[in-house]
Amino acid sequence: MIDVHPLEKLLGMELYSTSFPGIGGKLKTRFEDFVVEEITADRKVLRVQPWPEIRETPIVEGKKDRFVTFTLQKMGLSTMSVTNILAASLKVSRDHITYAGLKDRRAITSQSMSAPARAIEALSVLDLSRISIRDMHYTRHPVQIGDLWGNRFTILLRKIRTDCESAFEVSSELREKPLLNYFGVQRFGITRPNTHLIGKALIKRDYEEAVRSMLTTTSEYEPEELTNIRLKLSENLTPTDEMIESLPEDMGYEKTVMKELLKHQGAFERAISKIPPRLLTLHVHSFQSYLFNRTLSKRVKLGMSVSSPEVGDFLIKLDETHSGRDTWLYVTESTFTDRQLQVESGEYGLALPILGYSTRLPPTKQTELAKEVLKEEEVQLTDFRNPDIRALDSPGGLHLTSIAIPDLETSCTDDGLLMRFSLRKGSYATIVMREIMKNHPINRV
Repeated sequence: MIDVHPLEKLLGMELYSTSFPGIGGKLKTRFEDFVVEEITADRKVLRVQPWPEIRETPIVEGKKDRFVTFTLQKMGLSTMSVTNILAASLKVSRDHITYAGLKDRRAITSQSMSAPARAIEALSVLDLSRISIRDMHYTRHPVQIGDLWGNRFTILLRKIRTDCESAFEVSSELREKPLLNYFGVQRFGITRPNTHLIGKALIKRDYEEAVRSMLTTTSEYEPEELTNIRLKLSENLTPTDEMIESLPEDMGYEKTVMKELLKHQGAFERAISKIPPRLLTLHVHSFQSYLFNRTLSKRVKLGMSVSSPEVGDFLIKLDETHSGRDTWLYVTESTFTDRQLQVESGEYGLALPILGYSTRLPPTKQTELAKEVLKEEEVQLTDFRNPDIRALDSPGGLHLTSIAIPDLETSCTDDGLLMRFSLRKGSYATIVMREIMKNHPINRV
């Protein structure tokens, strides 16, 4: 058995799905090496197009309605950064710029987004660097999280440690085997993997610990000056104006917390409340992802399948168009045969709980695994209930246990191994690449 990287073990990813040696390599050397094209709920691929040399005013299609939905293509920007840019440019709240799913920053990506129809005139004349807008049309409802089938990836893997033909043969094995559907290192922060620790402190209402983890966790990938600031802060969590001014611009929410602590020393909950709710929620989700990873690893170590159901398992309906909770089924002894057929037909998929205050824990061996993880982390399901701070209030849900990539295409180029495949929403290309590369996760940033 091939040992996983120690960093991945710390994040609950204790196993590989395949036994072949990794081929190494480096992702995202250039933006064009990692292309992500959103696949809509009706299976339309929002293809990445050549960047226009001359910007044309887009035509808005359809009868005037409450929202305008459009395809946004970006390069070298996160979805949340684009949301902030659009909100500022259109003079609307960032909550009014909506999307179906987050897309990679170090990549070229295309995705569906929405804005209020009143912003359509300003949207039509926007001319933004590394952002292109097209296919504008009126819609009655905005795009919401989950309103997609998944994503198509076109990835060039450079600097592999074997010849391309051998890499081609190895990669073909990925078509035949279900892969563990972990949440990848990017979910936790690749250079400073601590978002789950912040999330844990937040649900425990330990706001001082949340601030401490956020501000003082060091990283070998950060400049020495920043490391020194973090070490100084760790002494008493008392920032200075000089510290705040020394932080880089992309550390916006950390600056916000420090400014609040400068005005109100020791007011940790108050400082945390200044962080945008969406970011607070992402930290809670990060901790839930960590718990899922640990539970999935325990399941595999017991020899239980990640693709075929057993009595006591949950199933979720696949390819369902929705923006809310999944349609799910529970496997009992009396329904086992029917449930097995529903999975084999591709109608449903095997899932494990994303632990939250609404998680159901029937008396099964699967539940015992989840309870083990909760006990080891010293948390309870009720910790996820926070009616006072909605951003920290998380009911949980279900997440598929495995990834299938039957449409995987690979070819050799002069620059490396070229791969193209599609994934349903909730699965990550970097997890697929983790299997074939099997090297330090920093190579997948």
